[in-house]
Amino acid sequence: MKETWKKGLSVAGAVLGLALLAVVIFRGDGLPGWANGLLAGLGGASLGLGGGGVVMEVAARRMTPKERAELERSETDERNIAIREKAAQDSWYWTSVLLWVPFVAALVRQDPVFIPVSLGVLAFHHAFYIFHIGRWARRM
Repeated sequence: MKETWKKGLSVAGAVLGLALLAVVIFRGDGLPGWANGLLAGLGGASLGLGGGGVVMEVAARRMTPKERAELERSETDERNIAIREKAAQDSWYWTSVLLWVPFVAALVRQDPVFIPVSLGVLAFHHAFYIFHIGRWARRM
């Protein structure tokens, strides 16, 4: 049942994302700027998450049963879980400061510069996360 829900949510997310982006493309001129941005952001996020789930499912179907079993085992392996947890902890420790500093600066200055800066910091967060996964994989 869990796999059925996972597949269904992935497809629903991709369809929702496409629908929201279609509204922005075809009706975006008649919407206020904030609504246009909100719909585009939610549509992109839904399409990215849902589409990613669909693509991963298609990729898993093309694997041999042995490769699929290895993938499932690696997702629940204690060592891999510990590596992901330590990498997330290390990357969040450093990027949490990088998220708060621009936020407080934007509040003090009443400047909307926080949005693009926070997007950059989140990109750094994911880069640090990937770096720390590699680092902890070598140590453990």
